[in-house]
Amino acid sequence: MLVLNDHEIADLLSPDKVITTVETALVAIEEGACIVPKRMHIDWGENTFLSMPSFSDTYFGTKLVSVVPGNSTQQLAVTNGAMLLNDARTGFPVAIMNAAKLTALRTGALGAIGIRYMTPPDVDSIGLIGYGVQGIQQAIFACVVRPVKKIYCLQRSAAGMATLISELRKYHPSVEVIPCSDAVTILQQTTVIVAASRAATPVLPDDAHLLENKHFISIGSYKPNMQELPDNVFRLSGKLAIDSAFAKVETGDIINPLSKGILQEEDVFTIGKLLTGEVKIDVTRTTAYKSAGMALFDLFMARALYETALVQNIGTNIRL
Repeated sequence: MLVLNDHEIADLLSPDKVITTVETALVAIEEGACIVPKRMHIDWGENTFLSMPSFSDTYFGTKLVSVVPGNSTQQLAVTNGAMLLNDARTGFPVAIMNAAKLTALRTGALGAIGIRYMTPPDVDSIGLIGYGVQGIQQAIFACVVRPVKKIYCLQRSAAGMATLISELRKYHPSVEVIPCSDAVTILQQTTVIVAASRAATPVLPDDAHLLENKHFISIGSYKPNMQELPDNVFRLSGKLAIDSAFAKVETGDIINPLSKGILQEEDVFTIGKLLTGEVKIDVTRTTAYKSAGMALFDLFMARALYETALVQNIGTNIRL
């Protein structure tokens, strides 16, 4: 069995390859080519534990993840876990890898896919709210799909901002990061806003004048009692793209607009339908996209990482 740690995973696939891998998974969902059981979601106090299985014709995989917000006070990663990859024909485990790094990469790709298909092609700036591990990946991947020159970022701490700038420069050294003191400033400066926070309440003002004809990517909220985008985003967009059908019951950014009647069931569609051409949207008007994640993205990523690692002779082989 091959073991891949976070450092090995980080540079194994190019951002372009990660995006292509996740797009392939999105199309596979639409074609019904894989099996994805509902993930087990356990809340223990403020902590969350997830068990996420998925199956394809060549591999199946299980991701085990913990989300422990209190870790941030001890300078520890909030999200941790392991991804186990099995050969579908024999059932044998063939690889185990760092799930936190895998998740960060594929979620960065999911945000970039939202930007690729739901914003105008000439977008040259984005707004960013949240610059933890996931916020950093959102910035890196956004610059892959659009000619981004400036990122307007809500500043919470000088240390966090410095980390964002340092990590972004490794991939996109010419992109300028501009600290902003409030979300209103971000909305005034750019038309694409990526929210990657753990906030339970909206991170943007519910002001239709500020929100109109802008594009919103929500990555952070992951529980039914969490809503990252304000209600007027959904009123203005009239439609909401999601990364999987499971998201409808998992996050407040979908549950609340539906329960309030702001959106109807037919207004919510999976973003894979944009890739297949089944759905088309007007990117000159307000658009909204919510990513909640799904096990199949992890399976396709794990397969790509494993097969690439074998070719490049990366990782550590162990006997069970």
